[in-house]
Amino acid sequence: MLGRATVGLLFLLLVWGNLVAGLKAGLACPDWPLCHGKVLPPFRWDIYMEFGHRVIAAVASIFLAALAVRRYRKYEGSARAVPVLAIVLLLAEIGMGGAVVLLGTPVRLTTVHFMAGLLVFLLAFYMMTFDGKRERPAFAFSGPAALYLSVVALVFSQSALGAYVRHLDAGLACPDFPACLGKWIPPLFAGPVLAHFSHRTLGYSVLLTAAMLYLFVRQDTRQRRNRPLALSFLVLVAVQIGVGALVVLSGLHFLATGLHLAVALGILSVLARLWVNAANAKGSELSLPRN
Repeated sequence: MLGRATVGLLFLLLVWGNLVAGLKAGLACPDWPLCHGKVLPPFRWDIYMEFGHRVIAAVASIFLAALAVRRYRKYEGSARAVPVLAIVLLLAEIGMGGAVVLLGTPVRLTTVHFMAGLLVFLLAFYMMTFDGKRERPAFAFSGPAALYLSVVALVFSQSALGAYVRHLDAGLACPDFPACLGKWIPPLFAGPVLAHFSHRTLGYSVLLTAAMLYLFVRQDTRQRRNRPLALSFLVLVAVQIGVGALVVLSGLHFLATGLHLAVALGILSVLARLWVNAANAKGSELSLPRN
């Protein structure tokens, strides 16, 4: 229950932060850790969007710390590095959150702040899945697990690039879709246009990868239990491209951009589940007695 609540809070935190950016409310509280010099700031919608993000972050941090402590006590050996890394990243996130505000939301730092948040989300997902009692912590970096992990890295990179495009204010550098500035290959290959077009191109690569992954799972009888997850991954990536088009054509409407991130988190969750299944299968193979 604690693990699910923590993952849910982190999901909400990331999406809420995206809404704050979409509404240009990131500096509605220009100071930190207070907001306009007060614990409870004056009521204004943009202030309370940013203030709400901070409150959710505080609650999520408490839940994550409690989950990490509990898992550290249950885990053994190298598995204990997971809750320790989660706490280290949490502390880094708190520091970067303050720096983002005090430095005026610089593009690179804000992007790194988001990337660290995604890593915390994935670590929390791991600790939610492996409770150390019913599900012993497992790791796998070969075979199908390596394939799933590499796709996680690909989608993580695509999400990070999307965050960079967003904070660079390059979301409308290609204001049309599926073309970019009226052409399949944009006439200007530099700056915001290059960042935006690279994000789109990588998105198509993720779709192709999702299709190939689904075919691999369909062909391998040992991956039968992963077929629904692989199909979900393919469908979510296709939906994500559609939502990406909506983001552009709506002029970066904050609800469209929030949905775009929510679907991305869903994609990462499905891929993490695929890797977990592969890690569990690998652990079962190693535990079988040999003649």
